[in-house]
Amino acid sequence: MSPANPPTAATMKPGDLLHDLDRRQDDVLTQLDELQAKLDGVLAELGITAMGDGDLDAAE
Repeated sequence: MSPANPPTAATMKPGDLLHDLDRRQDDVLTQLDELQAKLDGVLAELGITAMGDGDLDAAE
């Protein structure tokens, strides 16, 4: 998922690296949120709920 033409040291301006890392972090956090939502949906279908501390509890 790297850009087609990654910036080189010669073409980068001050702050570009930080902005790129910030954008990538936002992308990863968005993907993690999407995965968490999918996981919660699957667990709900199985009757399993996540408790506050990350433990899982099977619904009875």
